[in-house]
Amino acid sequence: RIIGGRVTNERRYPYAVALTKGGDRFFCGGSLIARDVVLTARHCLGGSYNVAIGRHNLTSSNTAGDEVPILEEIGHPLWDKYTDVYDFALVILSRPTTIPGIPLVKINSDSSLPQVGSSARTMGWGDTAQDDDLRRISDVLMAVDVEVISNNECRNAKGTEGNLYNSYKDYIYPSMLCTHTPGKDACQGDSGGPLVIPGTKATEDVQIGVVSWGIGCATQLFPGVYSRVSTVYDWI
Repeated sequence: RIIGGRVTNERRYPYAVALTKGGDRFFCGGSLIARDVVLTARHCLGGSYNVAIGRHNLTSSNTAGDEVPILEEIGHPLWDKYTDVYDFALVILSRPTTIPGIPLVKINSDSSLPQVGSSARTMGWGDTAQDDDLRRISDVLMAVDVEVISNNECRNAKGTEGNLYNSYKDYIYPSMLCTHTPGKDACQGDSGGPLVIPGTKATEDVQIGVVSWGIGCATQLFPGVYSRVSTVYDWI
């Protein structure tokens, strides 16, 4: 979910796509990196689904955009389902999108980015409520700006969330990156969606991460964790 975010301009993030089952049932996000290829999270894969492209509003009454069945799923070979290390996947579409001239997102190849302390932006249609009992999925694409923190700081995150004590100590790998802005985060339903260094328009945005996991959402204690795109640039 996107917490503490805002509704996006309809044409600002055309590369943000939704993985949908049974019409408008959204379960993960992704980013369009070629006219027939979507980058998403490996833990999103499985089952049969379509990719909704160019649809700002996911309600079934909205027929705008392009709904494309998938042809093939390619998960990163080093992914581990217990740690979510290398939580990357490519989804090959059954045909290229029919939307003419749709901007694709650039993929970051620079390992020095993002810089610690810099601002990044993530987007999705996921849950908009922090309370797990109040699952409020957004019909429209939301975005939120978050601060990049170091992996070391991320590893030090610990404390009690709900009734359980948790620690990130052994779970943050070089293939991950973290952001922490209390009250602002991605969460359930936003997995697979992009984390970008925003430019002034879509063609200037650079994708640095893929929404992967976290404990709770937008909490004081626990950062959001993303897969670090630069570590798999050659694989992509």
